Amino acid sequence: MSADGTNSRTLAASIEIKGTVGQGTADWSPDGAWIVTGGSDAEGDGLFKIAVDGGALVRLVAGEARGPIWSPTHDLIVYATPFGGAEGRDALRGVKPDGSPVQMPEVGVRTGGAHRFLRSGAGLVYLPGIESKDFWLLDLATGKTRQLTDLTDRGFLNTFDVTPDGKHLVFDRSHQNSDIVLIDLPKSSGVTAQCLTS
Repeated sequence: MSADGTNSRTLAASIEIKGTVGQGTADWSPDGAWIVTGGSDAEGDGLFKIAVDGGALVRLVAGEARGPIWSPTHDLIVYATPFGGAEGRDALRGVKPDGSPVQMPEVGVRTGGAHRFLRSGAGLVYLPGIESKDFWLLDLATGKTRQLTDLTDRGFLNTFDVTPDGKHLVFDRSHQNSDIVLIDLPKSSGVTAQCLTS
């Protein structure tokens, strides 16, 4: 759509977009000419490159693809696929914008694709699993990983991003707290309490 909200139009109506709740389902190319997303069409699941001007629709990869992100250096798209049945984890995969596969280290990330490029494109910040309490960094040149943070507050990490200058992470996290209250009812009310066990 236009900046003022008019002239909206549908892109790639043949694709059913798929993703994970709380995670991004699409990303822009650095030049703003394309969108990359996971979804399915008449041929099944895949990773798709969609021209914003309404032109070509390109299937880059066949199979389930979650949380794709496009490198700031233009030359790499990273996405996530199911990680051999591991609960709550996906594996990182890479492809060039022309559809050529890129070899990636065997790195597990939280389901849905909890990963973001550094602004230099030289590495990926990621969460290794659903219960991860700290961020990790994958160096794309060496394939090595290292723990990036040692957070003292152990809340559940949700979404995150890297600031434009590449110096900080912005993230949100939550705590699940509850109070258990015992209510004594007057005996004269005729109400009896039962203990239910499963």
